[in-house]
Amino acid sequence: MIENPLQRAVACYSRGMLGEALRHVDAALTEGEIAADALELKGVILQMQGSHEAALRTLEHARQLQPLSMAAQLAIADCYCQRGDFEDGRSIYCELSERDDLPPTLMSCLAEGLGRLQEFDRARRVCELAVQHNPDCHAALYGVVFYMCRAGEPAEKSIPLVERLIDLAPRVFRYRMSLATLYGQQEEQEKAYLAIADASTDELHSVDCTCCVTRLIDLFAQFGDKERAAYCRCRMIEIASE
Repeated sequence: MIENPLQRAVACYSRGMLGEALRHVDAALTEGEIAADALELKGVILQMQGSHEAALRTLEHARQLQPLSMAAQLAIADCYCQRGDFEDGRSIYCELSERDDLPPTLMSCLAEGLGRLQEFDRARRVCELAVQHNPDCHAALYGVVFYMCRAGEPAEKSIPLVERLIDLAPRVFRYRMSLATLYGQQEEQEKAYLAIADASTDELHSVDCTCCVTRLIDLFAQFGDKERAAYCRCRMIEIASE
């Protein structure tokens, strides 16, 4: 049976009930018995809710009482970046990327933080570590490919990884679009077209990037796929009106 407010807060937080968790954690702070843990949790919740300045003040207070957990370090790094203190955020993200005990559940958040700071090689290494933990996690493998591309790696290095992605998740159209893009960079237009040749209307509608839709129009038109080319032209108009 959960009795104290902090335990109730943790239970709500683990279920994604952030508002309820915040109410319980404030009750825990009022009691004042376990202030450091409660402050840390409150700071993480506030950061997740987008209250970055309040989260930063709370997490800095918690850090004065005890070292922050890795989850709280990620939260405070994001708060620094949101405030424009990019070097403070970068320092925390880079330090975390060097750790070998980072929980897999935090790897995606860390990679995203590094990516926003254009630390693409570090972000890729974090995603590679996530793949090692779970080889069938296509989201982690996509992160590897994404940051390889952002770092300017040649297309031929990414193509085998994207083919693996499609094997893992054949109906995720974004992955087939990525393969088409990579083949297009190598001027292998037929392979690029074949990657997306069987795209359904729903899959084409899921594309909301005008550059990607333009690429689709060009590919479909080049290979005489008039119906899909026409649909993508309509999709372009829809995107422009949204």
